[in-house]
Amino acid sequence: MMRGRKKLSMMGALPPYLGGKRRLCPLIFREIDRVLPRRLWPGLMFLDAFLGGGSVSLYAKSQGFDVVATDIAERSIIVGEALIANSRVKLGKEDVLRLAAPNDHPPGRVERNYVPLVFTRNQGRFLDRALQTAVVTSDPAKAALYRLLAIRVALLAHPMSQVRPGTIHRLETGEVERITSSCLYHYVDGLRLTHPDKLWELAQQINAGVFQGRGDVHRGSVLDVLPNSIADVVYFDPPYPGVMSYEKEYRIIDEIFEGKARRTSPFTAKDGAGMLDALFERAAHIPVWVLSLGNAVVSIEELEAKMAKHERRTKAIALKYQHLPAVATAEKKRENREFLVLGWDPSQAPLRHLSTNRTDSRARVGGDGSTVH
Repeated sequence: MMRGRKKLSMMGALPPYLGGKRRLCPLIFREIDRVLPRRLWPGLMFLDAFLGGGSVSLYAKSQGFDVVATDIAERSIIVGEALIANSRVKLGKEDVLRLAAPNDHPPGRVERNYVPLVFTRNQGRFLDRALQTAVVTSDPAKAALYRLLAIRVALLAHPMSQVRPGTIHRLETGEVERITSSCLYHYVDGLRLTHPDKLWELAQQINAGVFQGRGDVHRGSVLDVLPNSIADVVYFDPPYPGVMSYEKEYRIIDEIFEGKARRTSPFTAKDGAGMLDALFERAAHIPVWVLSLGNAVVSIEELEAKMAKHERRTKAIALKYQHLPAVATAEKKRENREFLVLGWDPSQAPLRHLSTNRTDSRARVGGDGSTVH
């Protein structure tokens, strides 16, 4: 098990990601421990059905679980291949110096299509160099690390990691006074991202997320993956219904890494919570379910009822959350809640031989002020 400082270092390997669960990981796994004791975790299978930014998979791997992660977006698969499936390969300083070295190559796809409106020239050239190096790298893990470094640079080039056209070019046209003061320092700091010392700093952060453990990553629809998945715990963190879509937020990242923008996930629609029924039906053979979901269009009671229909015992926690506090309205900051719901079947192995009184199903107030059912 990794202790406090190392956990922080481990999480620093991940890209900044909308809806990431870094701060919730200790709570998520504390609640799993109440149902499935921590001493049993080594060797058990943890399925992360929506890999996303990778924090829950990485944390599960650090806790001794064998991890299988799935997602449909290439941006997430890159994180998984670099950190979840990879337990041995790291970026060396020579790798970074090679990427940072000046070159007179003709402009690549990123530089041609996204400079100067989305990235500075140096940023664009670095991204092209990193992606091309990944293509010709024979080791899949090292290639994924190059791509992950490129993702981190692309996201860090913009305030709040919101990669958008229309502002960054003012750094090079001399229109700095037209950049808001709250964003200017971030854009200026972003000019350092392609310097060798900064790239090596980012590479060392990524390397801290590479450690021994068993992990596998699959690209595909969770609805297709679930029926044939052998797992002891499954974690569901689907796009939240009725909120900003990942496909809109990461449109340019997806264009760079997939060649086109992605279609909006049906989970994001206002009736997206209805798709949870299909998830639960396909996961009936997995003993422990853990679900994260926002409260925009669904209540905590509705989520527990959906699990209870499948003969699950349930426990739910409501937490305040702010994924993008700088752009959220005061009302959203006040009303936003994130639900964590557990459902488990005590008749399935490895739960059937455990005490059925490990959790208290009575409503109470958690130590963080959250309501627990």
